[in-house]
Amino acid sequence: MEGEEKVMSLRRYRKLLAIFMTMLFFMQLIPIRTASAAVAQTAYYTEIGDKLEYWANKYNIPPVLLKSIAWMESGWRQYELDDNGQPMTDHPLIGKDGIGIGIMQISSYSSTDTATIEKLKTDIDYNIEMGCQMLNQKWRAAPKIGNGDRNVLENWYFAVWAYNSWGSRNNPNVATGSPAYQDSIFSLMGQKYNSAVTFAPGATKYPANLLPLVNPPNYSSRYSTPSVTHLGDLTIDQNQLVSTGGGTGADSANGDYWFNYARWASYYALGFYNTVYDSATISDKTLVSQKIQSAQNNLLAEADSLLQDGKDSSDASAAKYYWTVLQGPSLDQGTAAKASAGLQNALGKLLDAADSMVQTGDASSWQSAVQDYQTVLQGSSVDADLIQRANTGLLNAYNKLLAEADKLALDGSTDSKASAASYYKTVMQGPNLDASLAERAKEGYQATASSSGTSSGTTPSSGSTSGSTSGTTPLTPASPTTPTTQPAAPTVTRLYGTSAEDTAIKISQAGWADNSAPVVLLARVDRFQDALAAAPLARKLKAPLLLTAPGELESNVLQELKRLGAGTKVFVIGGEGAISSKVTDALSKANLSSERIFGNTAADTAVAIARRMGPSTQVILASSASFPDALSASAPAAALGIPILLTDQGLLSNSTLQLLKDYNVTKTIIVGGKYAVSTAFDSKGGPLESYGPMRLAGETKYDTMIKIVNNFQQDPSTLVIATGENFPDGLAGGAFAAITGSPLLLIPQGNLNADIKAYLQAQCGKTTKAFILGGTGVIPSSTEKILGGLLTPS
Repeated sequence: MEGEEKVMSLRRYRKLLAIFMTMLFFMQLIPIRTASAAVAQTAYYTEIGDKLEYWANKYNIPPVLLKSIAWMESGWRQYELDDNGQPMTDHPLIGKDGIGIGIMQISSYSSTDTATIEKLKTDIDYNIEMGCQMLNQKWRAAPKIGNGDRNVLENWYFAVWAYNSWGSRNNPNVATGSPAYQDSIFSLMGQKYNSAVTFAPGATKYPANLLPLVNPPNYSSRYSTPSVTHLGDLTIDQNQLVSTGGGTGADSANGDYWFNYARWASYYALGFYNTVYDSATISDKTLVSQKIQSAQNNLLAEADSLLQDGKDSSDASAAKYYWTVLQGPSLDQGTAAKASAGLQNALGKLLDAADSMVQTGDASSWQSAVQDYQTVLQGSSVDADLIQRANTGLLNAYNKLLAEADKLALDGSTDSKASAASYYKTVMQGPNLDASLAERAKEGYQATASSSGTSSGTTPSSGSTSGSTSGTTPLTPASPTTPTTQPAAPTVTRLYGTSAEDTAIKISQAGWADNSAPVVLLARVDRFQDALAAAPLARKLKAPLLLTAPGELESNVLQELKRLGAGTKVFVIGGEGAISSKVTDALSKANLSSERIFGNTAADTAVAIARRMGPSTQVILASSASFPDALSASAPAAALGIPILLTDQGLLSNSTLQLLKDYNVTKTIIVGGKYAVSTAFDSKGGPLESYGPMRLAGETKYDTMIKIVNNFQQDPSTLVIATGENFPDGLAGGAFAAITGSPLLLIPQGNLNADIKAYLQAQCGKTTKAFILGGTGVIPSSTEKILGGLLTPS
């Protein structure tokens, strides 16, 4: 027995020895981080932190905020790290999506611009600076919080939201499974990761109960700074905040640039000025006080002007400007009193418009009214009576929408259920004023969305609401009609789908029969520049213009390409940075040949399109930064075979100038005012002087549109109508309108202005057909009735 115990002990010893030797073997495979490696890693983080701090201060961003964003995006890595935590400079950090580059995960660049891509990969300072510019762009685009003091971390909440994605997924009321991106950033501040990486101070997340239930806040929202705030670590340099901060042009991060840019841009300027005024480190506030008063007066003048437009969208912008003045220091009692009275007046006008739509309009008007009521409620400094009135009106609109939705749901048809789902969704996504109504909307939506084919997601599709189309009978060119003694009312046909891509398909189906298009143009759906510049080429080739997501070719688009012709050749507008190789691969797999037309920039791509069209002694020049002017010009340009060239506001590209020279251009039609295309271009001694410049411009985008329409005098027997508030539904409109040589009219979502009404009334008896591009979500049926009435002889 004793011998057996010795044997067993020996066996246990040998087994333990084997385990120990195995552990030693594997430990040799694991790198040991030496003390020197830890020191080197600390030095690395210290260097990165210093760089982030430098660029943040240059662009007047609190360094703690930029550091937290960079940590969330990349863990402060420009490159992949080796086992000792050291950067491998031959392995730049690329995001999981294969697009984001470097420490700030920059994803906005042209895939053909190899110099920029290489710089983003190898130059960490350049990468950080681009991140600063992107964040400031989001700061300008997102709703302002409070007085815009840039050193109050809470004021950056919406800008950080937009840096990642200005969508429902970052709404804390939707992102219940995990924190919203901006909430995660705010949580990072104040935390300590190691001896070299410390964020301070913390920040207060915006209360979720003050945010919309689903969508992001609308741009006219007015949000006060939360009661609990944290000052950032921005170095308060008066000169930099007032006049020198940031880069050049639109990337300038100082008050004076925006004050001098345009009257309305004082909305941006005040944030920089208020940062100086609020700082305890600036003792002499004489200069900045003067600048604040000048900027406030600018905004008041702009708001007063907007109130004269007679549009609810203008009233909403005016309210935002009046409110912004009230958020800053009260340096003049008269200014504050005027802003307060103006705010209540603007909100009152918004409520008047909303109440009128609820009382006299149809269901689509009630949906528009809901938006106006929300604009009033999404803000502060609002009179209690106006809030009560907005709540009452909103409940009334909800009840009407639900009653109409219930009726349509019982109808049973697919179209009726789709409309019902849209109405239920409007109530479901709005402020929850009555739990029973919200639950009724939710149940109704779930019952109708699935059976109608409507998406059950929380984010509405771009620009269009779901519904039926007018069929696929192709258009034939119409000859001018001779008015009779009693002309008939024009036929109005609405072309729309469940998305912008689908709307383009419906336009294609209305204009081109089966197997009738040997060539098709394909442009990116979320960038207007390429599609608008391509409209004249589409007309020259007698080709429809379809739209695609940048990263994939959706099945409905592919199906439409096949309908247009089995041997169809597809011209893809834009390089791989605009439309990825996944799209062209899908075309090849479907036995569709493709060819790219592209350049390094939007201006270069427009030139490449123009050269494919061939010589022309006339060109149209529009801004590459905004869509309305180019969209208005796309129809006459396509009909007349005039190429559309694009430009930055203050700099003509070399490729553009070379084309003007090569084509011996004698007439350059500039569309848009001085803030769209610099007047230095067409002034005496300017770069366009020898190319016959003329300018078509009005006070607003709709005024410019009317000037364009009147200048080209296109046949009004058929009109094509699109919204001027967003571009997706109108992108394919230029090529479509060119089939009949028809004008393309842009209209606001609210009331039509006097010039548009006058133009339509002048066509009364001449117009026999009108096509509306987009669903009732972008052009309400109430507006459709007004259009029909203006075009119908009494």
